[in-house]
Amino acid sequence: MPTTPRTPLTPAPAPASAPASAPAPADAGALSASAEYLAAADEAGLLHRSEGLVYVAGAYREPLTGVEQCLVEHADPQLLRAAPAFLEALFARFPECTEAIVRVPGADDPHPVLTPHLSYLALPAAASGSAPEGAPAPGLTVAPDEARAHDAAVHDWLRRAMDTAAAGRGLSTLPEPVRAAVDDLLDSPGRRTFVVYADGRDQPVGHATLSVDAHDDPSGTDFVDLVDILIDDPALRPAAIAALVRACARVADGLGLPLLGNVCHGLDEAGRSGAVVTALEARGWRRTHQYRHAPRPSAGPGAGPRAEDAAEDASQDQEETP
Repeated sequence: MPTTPRTPLTPAPAPASAPASAPAPADAGALSASAEYLAAADEAGLLHRSEGLVYVAGAYREPLTGVEQCLVEHADPQLLRAAPAFLEALFARFPECTEAIVRVPGADDPHPVLTPHLSYLALPAAASGSAPEGAPAPGLTVAPDEARAHDAAVHDWLRRAMDTAAAGRGLSTLPEPVRAAVDDLLDSPGRRTFVVYADGRDQPVGHATLSVDAHDDPSGTDFVDLVDILIDDPALRPAAIAALVRACARVADGLGLPLLGNVCHGLDEAGRSGAVVTALEARGWRRTHQYRHAPRPSAGPGAGPRAEDAAEDASQDQEETP
């Protein structure tokens, strides 16, 4: 699964009398905003009201692409169902923003004007346990890169994942911020990397990189973040991904935490990314939350630095599917 870098809104913080959190979605696995989060958002001046309904939002310059976004980390479900009116109020409040990125709990599909941007999915322990520890992957060997012997290759794989995610949305990345984001990830204490070797090759053909100390601010949930999986050899991809996911699931199970991965959606949602989510759900993954996208009406869907050859670049690094 490719990734966009984690550049979340500072815990969106609400009035001295914090509102009650929205009712929990029917999906018990959905990650929705907690009352504590809404209170912190209120204190920080990030909680607002539209038609008397609360939402948490702030202006945000996405560092890897330079796009000015309005990031909405919580919105009352009624606002999401009436998204056109909500977006009109949102862009009026944040006139500098060219697009809105709106968090939606679970797998809800609130309004067609909000198009898929990024889906987070969790692998329950029962699903991850379907393959026993040490389950063979013929012709492949998965190993932890504890000595960081392959950091140069992992750096390149992560950079490609970030570039590809942006290109899928018709954007280009800014090279220095991407380099810095990859360096920060590789140097973080919670980073773990597995590499996979094919028989007869002395260099790995791909990796899975985790962040074992990830935290979702709105819901207050700790989790293991499957940041990226990328396999260079298409013929080995399905088996290598399955073996890497088993290794990652064992790490999460050992820590007693859920394993979350993500799928980046391109502009053409009739294409591959939607099918990736469907395939993952068929294998036991469950959507915990998602981010949906809407451009400012005058800005167009690809507002921001353009990549003239975005489609060509994106086709070279296809999304990875556990």
